[in-house]
Amino acid sequence: MKLKTSAILIAGALFGAATLPAQANNDAMMDLLQVLRDKGTISNDDYKLLTNAAAADKEMAEADKEELKKEVETATANMPIIETDGKLVVSDREGNWSFQPIGRVMWDAISVDNDGLYDGTAISDNEGRGTELRRARLGFEGDIYDWSYKFEADFAGGDASIKDAYVGYGNSLTDSTKWGVKLGQSHIAFGYNTKASSKYMSFIDRPFYADSSISPARESGAVFQLNDKDYRWLLATSFTSGEIEDGETDVDDADMWAVRGSFVPFMQDEKHMLQVGAGYLTRGNGDDTFRYRQRAVSHITSERPIDTSVAGYDGSSAFTADVLGIYGPFHALAEYVDYTAESSVNSDQDITGYSVEAGYFLTGESYKWKKGYNSGVTPKSAYGAWQLVARFENIETEGLVGGSIQNEDEADKFTLGVNYIPRKNIRLMLNYDKITDLTVNGASSDAEPSALKFRAQAFW
Repeated sequence: MKLKTSAILIAGALFGAATLPAQANNDAMMDLLQVLRDKGTISNDDYKLLTNAAAADKEMAEADKEELKKEVETATANMPIIETDGKLVVSDREGNWSFQPIGRVMWDAISVDNDGLYDGTAISDNEGRGTELRRARLGFEGDIYDWSYKFEADFAGGDASIKDAYVGYGNSLTDSTKWGVKLGQSHIAFGYNTKASSKYMSFIDRPFYADSSISPARESGAVFQLNDKDYRWLLATSFTSGEIEDGETDVDDADMWAVRGSFVPFMQDEKHMLQVGAGYLTRGNGDDTFRYRQRAVSHITSERPIDTSVAGYDGSSAFTADVLGIYGPFHALAEYVDYTAESSVNSDQDITGYSVEAGYFLTGESYKWKKGYNSGVTPKSAYGAWQLVARFENIETEGLVGGSIQNEDEADKFTLGVNYIPRKNIRLMLNYDKITDLTVNGASSDAEPSALKFRAQAFW
């Protein structure tokens, strides 16, 4: 009877242990057999017999596991690597090629108080509200050995426009120096705020001067770059001729040459550093026209108090200088632009602008510095990152026609903002913009337009 009972208990123990995972199965079996032996349910000889059998099963299970691991490694040896950390990247295991779908969506909601602002036809006192799909981009990028490629189009506004479309090549010049070239449409070698990605901007809108007419962002042509392997210094130059529209550039687009350099005199790490930069560009006359028009506080309104044109446009030149500092959760950025549109009929049109901004992460995060520009933020906690930002900017235009001052416009603008980043690929932004000093066509204006703006954005 005792033998029968023991057999039943052992069988039950074996069945219970068998329902556990492999490693836990053997461990549980050993513990159970020891308990049964200590209580006298099974003899010491039976205990040794059963523990030896369990140990043999464990060795067989481990051998099967190793064999299965080898089979999986063999079967997947030639399969690509797929990364999904906030983005989707498919790459070759040897690092010979990669492919990444990219895109961004930015939706804005805006409330504007025009405060008597003159729009060119009438005085506007009303408050306007609206929403806008500011950016909706889709594309892809990657590399094939030492070659790179990128294509991205923007579908906001109902029409598709090409942003980036280039093929690039890069390699090492020395152990500490790299060089590269891009052929196609890409960022030119000039300013900071114009080139900084909209994904990582501290504010919803760029400064006044970061406008394509005086500080272009992208054009079609060639961009050459030489830099330290860690981007402690960088020198780039570009030769371009307008933007691609309907698959080509206009024959009347002016040729442009630009150059930019940057240097990092201090770097503790990528979150504690100081960078200075400068750029210069010169442009031909193209179709003999030049016009700079700038909205005051909102992208959705038609009011453009800053409106300057040049008769007999004969080319232009521009200079920019910038300073970026990042120290833990604090950052500061300042930039100055001086642009001159040359005229063969009247005197030149001068446009100068500058901005100074600062920001602080209340939750302790820091901007990352990447290849000469501030980059993304990864929240430290599941509650996300919170940032306070402030900016002051100025734009001033001046030109002489017939000995009297014409086209003299000036504006000061303050922007306060709060940014919430729940995940590194998601950002919610709230900005308040206000014009505090406005001059239109040489006359001081009492208008102080303002806007409250909200943005929800995602990128990948």
